[in-house]
Amino acid sequence: MIKPTIVIKIDNHLDNQILIEILAGIEEESVLAEVVTEKSFKPAHLLAQEAAEASQLEVGICKSQAVLTTHKLRGKALLHTNTDYRTLGQNAARYVKGNSFTQMIGGEL
Repeated sequence: MIKPTIVIKIDNHLDNQILIEILAGIEEESVLAEVVTEKSFKPAHLLAQEAAEASQLEVGICKSQAVLTTHKLRGKALLHTNTDYRTLGQNAARYVKGNSFTQMIGGEL
């Protein structure tokens, strides 16, 4: 049985601390995540959209610029940040659960 997850697309050469923080935020909200490595020159919001389309929960994140989107947004960012990666992960999980977002530092709500 495949478990529903938030899909995160990453590129191998990027900072792993960003991924660790995003995953920690998702885990704090008790939601599962799946990391997919992909070499691509596509913009971050499009990679996040592809991640959302691959997710049974219809939520995806691209680590290169920490962009969160949903299947319904069709390539537009729901949230993005360059500093508050843990909260971005939390908000992705909170979106899945239908809870309100927490305030992000250095991001957009």
